[in-house]
Amino acid sequence: MATTLAVAAQQTSASPSILGSIWDVVRERRLTTGDQLPSIRELADRLEVKQTVIRDALLKAESLGLVKVLPRAGVFLRGNGPLPKSVAMHNSSAEPFLPGSFQSSQLSDEHNVLHLLDARRLIEIELAGRAAKHRRLEDLLPVRRALDAMLQLPNDAQWIEHVQLDVRFHVEIARLGGNHVLLAVQRAMMESLVPYLNEVPQSHQRRSLTDRSHVAIYEALVASDVEKARQEMREHLNLAYDSLLNDIQQSPTVTLG
Repeated sequence: MATTLAVAAQQTSASPSILGSIWDVVRERRLTTGDQLPSIRELADRLEVKQTVIRDALLKAESLGLVKVLPRAGVFLRGNGPLPKSVAMHNSSAEPFLPGSFQSSQLSDEHNVLHLLDARRLIEIELAGRAAKHRRLEDLLPVRRALDAMLQLPNDAQWIEHVQLDVRFHVEIARLGGNHVLLAVQRAMMESLVPYLNEVPQSHQRRSLTDRSHVAIYEALVASDVEKARQEMREHLNLAYDSLLNDIQQSPTVTLG
């Protein structure tokens, strides 16, 4: 009876122990900032609790700034600090949940944004080629999910939602490149670029052009065409670079009082 009551109590709230158990999975899989957590169903099966309990725990984690929940895409790690005390108390062996990762603080706001974009081209073009060369079809699933979520965004969706999924798409491709150091650098650059990307003027034409470019990159990955993947990534990143240059060169609008 006591066991039954304990299980029932466990399944009625997102207790710190559930959060701690989720972080155990995070550490076990060596997930870092930007990585996607296992699905709610998978976590529920693993921890032997109801899916609603996992959902509540993840919402709590989001409120603490530890994860980001993206509709239709999944749940992703976003914090790089230690676990909350309420979680650590139930997991005495808990350590900072992103040990040894490349921190975005190494790419401060003092860097020229054009330099960041240039460095991004150098790294991501190479990673796209490596991803096309080494990928297995099943490895492309996270990339496809991010792409589908982008394409399914309604026309009136906030641009920041598109940017979040765009970052997810590129991080998943970089992961397939098989070099964890380059992946960490790429993610740090993306994190530093997000504020600039969020400020890019939104237009239907710009989004349509970006979406078509993303699809072309994905098709090259599916075809395992190394040179095509590099070419499509190069053209895609040139779009971002040239677009920013164009925005800088535009004369500001003067509002008459």
